[in-house]
Amino acid sequence: MRPTRLLALAVLAAAACGRGAPSSGPACPHDETLGREAPFEVVIASTPTRIRRDLDLAGLTRIQGAETLGPGGKLEGLTVVEHQLAYKTGIALSKPLFGGPACAWIDKLTVDLTPKSITIYVPSDYPEDGCESEQILAHERQHEDIHRDTLAEYADLMRRALGKADWLPARGTPLAVADRAEAERRVEEMVDKITKPVYGDFKEELKKRQAVLDVPENYRWVSLRCRNWK
Repeated sequence: MRPTRLLALAVLAAAACGRGAPSSGPACPHDETLGREAPFEVVIASTPTRIRRDLDLAGLTRIQGAETLGPGGKLEGLTVVEHQLAYKTGIALSKPLFGGPACAWIDKLTVDLTPKSITIYVPSDYPEDGCESEQILAHERQHEDIHRDTLAEYADLMRRALGKADWLPARGTPLAVADRAEAERRVEEMVDKITKPVYGDFKEELKKRQAVLDVPENYRWVSLRCRNWK
């Protein structure tokens, strides 16, 4: 999933970044009295799970990602999560009054790990109140729980990674840039460098944890609880 990035810039006019610096000093001097950590937050909004019963067993096999097998060696239910890594960055830009490079820093960064959708498919071949439907839904709910727990865990890892990134431009440690476009590009690259590896690790770990639930032993146990599997 390609990240969505919304960049908002605030432009400030100033003779120099920070408290000011001699013309012979750095273009954007660092100021110990100002903030040296870029403000950020990592959020996960509540995503309701949609339960669909409008597809039969044959229809489930045509859904992308429907490679998990159930009792009897065939697909019986499916949980589909549309992952999304998005962030919104507020960038402050200070322009000198008499020429020279501008100074840019992160005014606010929000990393949003909220999935776009979570859908559980229970095949229409089984009555909604039947044993098979109940067992399928219970199994898929376990997949849903694994996803939510793993995502929450990696949200904490994302916070740690951002907190350790003391090279992100803050009010007291701005970047020298030629213009707004360069500020956007460089900050985007910096945020990607932190968020993409953590999110990639999350998806890999999620696959491993979901696979543990889908071992044949679990399916055999489920199959013994009901008699009318298709």
